[in-house]
Amino acid sequence: MLKAAIALDRALSSLQEQTANKALKKVIGALKDTVTSGQPLSAGLRQYQKIFGDLFINMVAAGEISGKLEESLQRLYVQLKKDYDLKSKVKGALAYPAFVILTMLSIGTTVMIYVIPKLIPLFESFGTTLPLSTRILVGISKFIISYGAWLAIALVISGVIFVRLVQKRFRRHWHVFLLAIPLVNTLLKKINIARFARTLSTLLSTDLLVVDALNITSRTLGNILYRESVLKSAEGIKRGIPIASAIKEYPKLFPATVYTMVSVGEESGNLAQLLEEVAAFYEESVDEITKNLSTLIEPILIVLLGIAVGGMAIAILTPMYALMQQI
Repeated sequence: MLKAAIALDRALSSLQEQTANKALKKVIGALKDTVTSGQPLSAGLRQYQKIFGDLFINMVAAGEISGKLEESLQRLYVQLKKDYDLKSKVKGALAYPAFVILTMLSIGTTVMIYVIPKLIPLFESFGTTLPLSTRILVGISKFIISYGAWLAIALVISGVIFVRLVQKRFRRHWHVFLLAIPLVNTLLKKINIARFARTLSTLLSTDLLVVDALNITSRTLGNILYRESVLKSAEGIKRGIPIASAIKEYPKLFPATVYTMVSVGEESGNLAQLLEEVAAFYEESVDEITKNLSTLIEPILIVLLGIAVGGMAIAILTPMYALMQQI
């Protein structure tokens, strides 16, 4: 709308009319009132810090100061779209394995609750000692029937407690653990580097101070180790240390390729563009990993499914086969 030379307040009015969400419509209305009263858009956005975040607000503020609000919003759109695409690809790659695992658990639970109890009288009628696998299967079935509801409640409560502890007390330890898991650490590192490079490039293109840009960038990173490293790098910048030298102190988080590109960018005065290239490279890398993730996980899931189904089949058929041998 701004490209079409529509006034900002009119653009917000139009956006408010097109928005179906009542809460968002109210927020846009408040932003329109702020602009109409003569205040900058960024002042209205700051009243909704939790909704828009530091990146959005500072990009708009920088655009207002430089007189390039349209350009800032365009860059912000690209940044947010890239972030959204990145999240969507990761979620999409994990959706299939999650669906298969849930299906396996659902089928297994159904068999334990409805099928095995009907076979127990048959097994007991054999009058012989059942094989270990059959006894384990019957024991699990009886346990789920007797304590399944309590077990489900306990698992939900334990899950909530675990998430709360991770969020508040053990978050750093959890993030360290994730970066130690093979394959998972590769994906997480690429995601965080891509977001670091893309966000910093976007902010530097608005002529924001490097220290401020690094501080804002740190708050967009998902892993706390990356967040801490970028914050410490910002402190180094205050002491006159170049960004490349600052991130070089964290070789396990930032590969030599990133350090080299940042160093070249600082020396050539073209840091924002080179960071954009770094972001594009790592985003493509994440795209490749997410595309291949299902291919890598599918054989593992098939093996696990085969073991589970095979184990149940053996536990059910073994006593029947033994009885037939006795006839």
